[in-house]
Amino acid sequence: MQAPRGTRDLLGEELQSIRYVMRRMEEIFKRYGYEEIETPIFEHLELFTKKSGSSVVKQLYAFKDKSSRDLALRPEITAPVARVYIQRLRSRPKPVKLFYFGSCFRYEEPQSKRWRQFLQSGAEILGTSDPLADAEVAALSSHIMEDLGFADFELRLGHIRLLRELLAHAGVKGEAQDPILRAIDSKEEKRLSEEIRSAGIKPAEERLLRELISLRGEVSVLDRAPALLRGIPGATAALKNLQAIISCLPPMGVKNFSLDLGIARGLDYYTDFVFEVYLGGVQVAGGGRYDELVEQLGGEPTPAVGVAFGIDRIAQTLLERGMVPLRDRLDCLVLPVDESVRAEAMKLVSELRRKGLAADIDLLGRKFSKALEYADAIKVKRVVLVGPRELREGQVVIRDMTTGRQEAVAREDLARVLKSVA
Repeated sequence: MQAPRGTRDLLGEELQSIRYVMRRMEEIFKRYGYEEIETPIFEHLELFTKKSGSSVVKQLYAFKDKSSRDLALRPEITAPVARVYIQRLRSRPKPVKLFYFGSCFRYEEPQSKRWRQFLQSGAEILGTSDPLADAEVAALSSHIMEDLGFADFELRLGHIRLLRELLAHAGVKGEAQDPILRAIDSKEEKRLSEEIRSAGIKPAEERLLRELISLRGEVSVLDRAPALLRGIPGATAALKNLQAIISCLPPMGVKNFSLDLGIARGLDYYTDFVFEVYLGGVQVAGGGRYDELVEQLGGEPTPAVGVAFGIDRIAQTLLERGMVPLRDRLDCLVLPVDESVRAEAMKLVSELRRKGLAADIDLLGRKFSKALEYADAIKVKRVVLVGPRELREGQVVIRDMTTGRQEAVAREDLARVLKSVA
């Protein structure tokens, strides 16, 4: 038997790396005032088919339960958070700031750093349309990447309203825009050309669209946008909104960012500001404003903005670069030199554990020489040797498995000494 395709078993350094990323993220989420939320792994199918986008809907793990209800494993967590807001949080003081961790599921072709079951984390701000909120989720994303030690990450900013207003000016409105935006997001030229032809966009408007999505680089590239979008009122307002968000970033300590007006995102609910985070050309986070989602799911009109992170991708990159401070599984392995002191060795292990140390004992009752071989095999750095003579003198011996150096210490000082060298 093997794990299903697109899934994986996590253990050892790989799992340690994931847990490290989650700990660092949780600490920063809380520093920014976000409250943790956890949603079910499966939801009603309709929650994801309303506005997630056809590409996500095609990848859903959907099924009927024993009462013939249509359900689906969650492909992302923003929509479930919006549902919880409608059901339980809409009367809270605004803004409502939430963060989460959880497994998501999409039936897509497995490839490097992409799985059918993956871990997602994210943060959402509901109840404010202030550009400062948009800037905060971008700054939060930047802060997390810096905290994890990435000096080469890219934070790319865009504004999907610019694309939507230009498409509306070209006669493509409402949901008819979504296939074109998905094609832009895919970065596939053939697919984009087909969608443009299918929508009946005229050559002049197509040229404007292609010029707009090609605007990438320093903030100065935004100076070229007004000329492209002249005569499109909604686009002017979107440009002002993007400029307001950008102006908030330097005071928040964000300097490493660029513009990419071709960002369209893969989910249909984004309405305005959008952004993505890349590591080595691989996208590891993305988000933006989704002011219509809560209303589309049955709630009152509620402005909202958020970001989601691909924990697996970030953790694997950290591991590949040797950037994870991996903790030893054990602080020590306690070994009795013979059977007569095994009970005392077990008692010592219990004492160390109660004092906050990770300690273990050989559970196979090996001969002493074989037990040392076992300690070496599991790569434990320190062994505590328990012998009859040492016990009579109130001592034990700490052996450094790397150097072979041994040191006798008072039993009552053992925990303190082990903590000092941890």
